[in-house]
Amino acid sequence: MFLLAHGLYAQSESNYPELTAKGENIEEVIPMGWQLLSEARGDLNGDGLADVVFAIQSPIQETIEYNDGFESDTLNTNPRVLGIYFGKRNEKLKKVLQSNTFIINRSTPAMDDPFKGLQILPNGILQLNFYIWECRECTSWSSHEYRFIYQNQAFELVSYVESTTQRISGDETSYQVDFQKGTLTTISIESDAETNEQTSDKQIIKFELLQLQTIKSLKKPFQWLFQNLHI
Repeated sequence: MFLLAHGLYAQSESNYPELTAKGENIEEVIPMGWQLLSEARGDLNGDGLADVVFAIQSPIQETIEYNDGFESDTLNTNPRVLGIYFGKRNEKLKKVLQSNTFIINRSTPAMDDPFKGLQILPNGILQLNFYIWECRECTSWSSHEYRFIYQNQAFELVSYVESTTQRISGDETSYQVDFQKGTLTTISIESDAETNEQTSDKQIIKFELLQLQTIKSLKKPFQWLFQNLHI
């Protein structure tokens, strides 16, 4: 199931432009013709100036013949780019990060778009949201929340939340990882169809992590195996 939901496809680096190092505004730094998928503004580095984060998609559609061993179909995808720019006192924008891999696209023809937007929280945390629903007939779906803080000259992953819901039973399981405190909280909620009652169970385990992951070190969502989670 993991391989099906998060399978990755090869894309030529020539389809990814190098975002300009500086610009007057977001319209100036986004390549011509590229679609803006999500945009957020806020203070990421604590200097009191407005920064901007955006996810964009190429107008060039890539077509891949998909075969899962049972059926064949055509998968249409477009290259995607994550851009992060800091605001400067001269009211210009300066690029601090470009990722050609973190904003994933569909990996199977039947799945929903996995990218569900980004935001900058009031405390300067950058949040990226994903949602995995492989097909309309599938029996479960999951949401994924990544939170990054700009520190040590990098966007470090400070928390991750994964929530999975079972379609038939309504059972829910959530995993909340706090990388700064070194805790993994698992909350399971089970529903009784006969009584319509719910029971919950909560477990907390502690761990030690010598170094925080970053957007660059992770490269792509769901590729890092940590505490039996694909983060």
